[in-house]
Amino acid sequence: MLHTITLAENNVQWIKEGKEILVNGRMFDIKGSENSGNDKIIFTGLYDDDETLLVNQVKKNQQNDNNTGSRLLAQFFQLLQVTFDNTSIENFTLTLSRNNYFPGNENHPTSQFIAILTPPPQV
Repeated sequence: MLHTITLAENNVQWIKEGKEILVNGRMFDIKGSENSGNDKIIFTGLYDDDETLLVNQVKKNQQNDNNTGSRLLAQFFQLLQVTFDNTSIENFTLTLSRNNYFPGNENHPTSQFIAILTPPPQV
């Protein structure tokens, strides 16, 4: 069912220019539009509630990810601010395993090609 709405030109929140707008927090797919004068635009189209739910869910997920990322970043900076006194540095030891891999500590240059071992052809 097509809806017709009239908005002031400066109140239009475009999502996709000429195709989609945001009206009172709901996505509105535009089928047609015309200027009615007095800086007003008449839109004809459909409210897209499925897309509105999807956009709101994406925003919610981004906020959650940002909150988690901010919390981890704050913890990281707090860890960087930890200072050691001289006695704790003398008692601090770091043990490395021979199985650890450290790029750049190789005795030979690395190749840009990866060797692929294949069996010989069968007759």
